Amino acid sequence: MDPAATVELQLLLDRLRAGDEQARREFLERACERLRRLAGKILSGSFPQVQRRHEVDSIVHETWFRLVQAMEKADPPTVADFFRLAAHKIRQVLLDMVATERRGGHQHETLVPNNDSFASRHEPADHSLDGARLAVWTEFHNKVGKLAEAERTIFEMHYYLGLPQAEIARILELHPRKVSYLWVSATEELAGDLTQIARL
Repeated sequence: MDPAATVELQLLLDRLRAGDEQARREFLERACERLRRLAGKILSGSFPQVQRRHEVDSIVHETWFRLVQAMEKADPPTVADFFRLAAHKIRQVLLDMVATERRGGHQHETLVPNNDSFASRHEPADHSLDGARLAVWTEFHNKVGKLAEAERTIFEMHYYLGLPQAEIARILELHPRKVSYLWVSATEELAGDLTQIARL
């Protein structure tokens, strides 16, 4: 996303805060394709066995659904706030997906209105799925949520949203070195988990 795109998103948020409801739809539509690319990348990298049963679009749909619900309650004032929210929602969806897999089911596209659970109906489990792998990923995503706020923000925006560090620096109005420092600090905190993941 180039600086012009960030400016366009900010203008849409400004319109939304001024009462233009159409701006919310336009804003989320612009974000949808990015969410689809990220969901595909995360699924293939983190959950290759799960990917066979969880279509990327179903992950995007659930994330979109949660973003819409969140933005109906309170619109993020800045693009940075939106990206923080989106990263948080993606992490929630991944954690719920893993929890569902561990219970022996998987998500259908049917969503339960006003329910933040990831799935409501299940099919028989794919027993080839490694429970230890799911445990490692669950622990990892939970630990991300326990990072210090500044570190968590940088990690979520880079890891879950796929934003380059230079873009994160621009969005958050931080010096690139500060972003790099926070990223290194976050990855050091998660080093043990990242090492385990690399061995999966």
